[in-house]
Amino acid sequence: MSLASLDQRRRAARRRLALLATGILIGGAGVTAFFVLGSDDAGSGVGQREAAPSASAPAAIPSGGSNTPTVLPKPKEVKEGVPVGYPHTLEGAVSAAAHFTDVNDLFTPDVAERQARVMAEPNYLGMLGTYARMAAQEARKARGLPENGESDTANFYANQSRAYSIDSAASDKVTIWILVDSTISVKGVSKNITEVRGAIMIWAEGDWKMSFDTLDGLPEEQPSPATPGSAQALDEGWRALAYEK
Repeated sequence: MSLASLDQRRRAARRRLALLATGILIGGAGVTAFFVLGSDDAGSGVGQREAAPSASAPAAIPSGGSNTPTVLPKPKEVKEGVPVGYPHTLEGAVSAAAHFTDVNDLFTPDVAERQARVMAEPNYLGMLGTYARMAAQEARKARGLPENGESDTANFYANQSRAYSIDSAASDKVTIWILVDSTISVKGVSKNITEVRGAIMIWAEGDWKMSFDTLDGLPEEQPSPATPGSAQALDEGWRALAYEK
């Protein structure tokens, strides 16, 4: 990747961060990225992508919505609070994206950075970690909280993945939308919203990882937020999910 291309992607990430700070966390719904990130300082662990994942042998994409839950494979272990270890299947990619969404701690910058380093594709651990920290700091500031701090019983951002939609899929790269029920609590006052998170997952080092392309490579069009299990959710193509126990 050229330095010019990298700079363009950083600028796009900063625009997403501004959208988060001025819109979504102030009261809207419909987030269009897994986390909205931005930073001039990419941090350590940044390198050029060695080779693009193979895009041959496309995976089968489910058609239409369904309220019959797709049972997603469970992870093998947990690192830094992040469930990892998924099968090399379409369902494995969805499970990784959904689990990553559920544990993402947007109100604890230190944790958000460590989580992102576990989730990130190789060569981009430092960059995604730094961006995740910045996103968490912006999320806190947008809610009137100090830039740095920790989630607690009064201030937290909790997520529960409820449904998914596949935008595109190949054997080693899947673009996924996750329908999420979120609870945002600030100084003991909570609000429930339903929002959409997007993620581009790639198969790398024997597991599904969050691609750097998630920052600025998600499709412009996305499914609309809808009440999970509703007729609208079915019409929008959402498929209910459940985790293997």
